[in-house]
Amino acid sequence: MTDIKLAEKHQGEEIFKLYQACGEVLTAQSIHQWDENYPGRAFLEEAIDQNDLYVMVEGGNVFGAVILNEAETPEWEAVEWRDVIGKPLVLHGLCISPTHQGKGYGRKMIEWCEDYARQYGYTSIRLDTFDGNPVSNRLYLHNDFQLRGYVEFTHRPKDCQRYNCYEKWISI
Repeated sequence: MTDIKLAEKHQGEEIFKLYQACGEVLTAQSIHQWDENYPGRAFLEEAIDQNDLYVMVEGGNVFGAVILNEAETPEWEAVEWRDVIGKPLVLHGLCISPTHQGKGYGRKMIEWCEDYARQYGYTSIRLDTFDGNPVSNRLYLHNDFQLRGYVEFTHRPKDCQRYNCYEKWISI
């Protein structure tokens, strides 16, 4: 049975290896959106410590993860978000194990995030994803997220700086 729950400290290494495996698949596809810093070990440990990291598990094994909080990057200030007076939830680093990709688990994780947002009174979900990652962009568009603009992360390599910003309105 598949379940999504708050990550526990003892799962840290397994979660880190999950993100590494996803990063290796991206790199093999010449998608260089992740590096040793994001989502690095320290970043993931901090997300676990702050109770922001959720995992998708089956049979005790972690095969999906997502970070949920209210942390928006300063670059987002220039984006024309629709939800300007509500309470947006921010989705970071959604990943599904390469062995489980293409089986609907990304959609299931997004649906769970939407239920989470409703449960905790959020009015929208926001995120950014690398412009050069067609699978990720398609996932959000197919799940009714609206492209609201883009940002440039100049600290990233030259060909990996543009990120699309998406938003989905949540009816409570």
